[in-house]
Amino acid sequence: MCDPTLIITGALALASTAASQASARKVAKARNSANSAEFARQQTLSQQQEAAFNQTAAPFTRNRQDAGLDAATVARENSLIGNLRALDPGSIPTAGSAPKVVQDNLAKELNRSLGEGKDFAKRLSRLGAVGENQQQNSFGLLRGAQDQNQLGSFSAGSSNILPLEFNAANRRGDSLATLGSVLGGLSKVGSGISATGGFNSLFPGAQTPPIVGPGGGPLVR
Repeated sequence: MCDPTLIITGALALASTAASQASARKVAKARNSANSAEFARQQTLSQQQEAAFNQTAAPFTRNRQDAGLDAATVARENSLIGNLRALDPGSIPTAGSAPKVVQDNLAKELNRSLGEGKDFAKRLSRLGAVGENQQQNSFGLLRGAQDQNQLGSFSAGSSNILPLEFNAANRRGDSLATLGSVLGGLSKVGSGISATGGFNSLFPGAQTPPIVGPGGGPLVR
């Protein structure tokens, strides 16, 4: 009759292998899940960085720069020239007793000065608009750099977390791995018993108990 310790030992060995394989699959699944999540995070951050860069670069087209410069120039001209309108010759009273030629010369000089003032105001407005536009460009570049640095820090921080997630994933199969080790140890014990005589060596003179099959009869005779 076949020693039941051989059958038990084989069953323990198979169960140990199955538990170890299940542990490995669980760990692999957890690691793949962590890796996929990190890939998705990095992809999202990369898209955000690209969008932030495009937003920063958008104002630096020729059309938008010219439009911004023109708008700033017009706003400054309206302010400066609006103040010059107060110098209109018709709004400046002259002495009633002054000869007409004096009044005409005064009006002529005032008109000339007003025209020169308006030309100077336009040039000054353009110069101020250039400075204002450059300042806005500098602010935009600074904000863009800050956004890129922030997103870069998020990306690096997420990458640093991945090894910790891998460590956690490696522990997901601990219980099954422990079970596999215990079953493997019992299998080795059974092998040792079989090598020294099996069931009969533990209970000299005792009849080897049969292994009962599904129908209630002995599985091994």
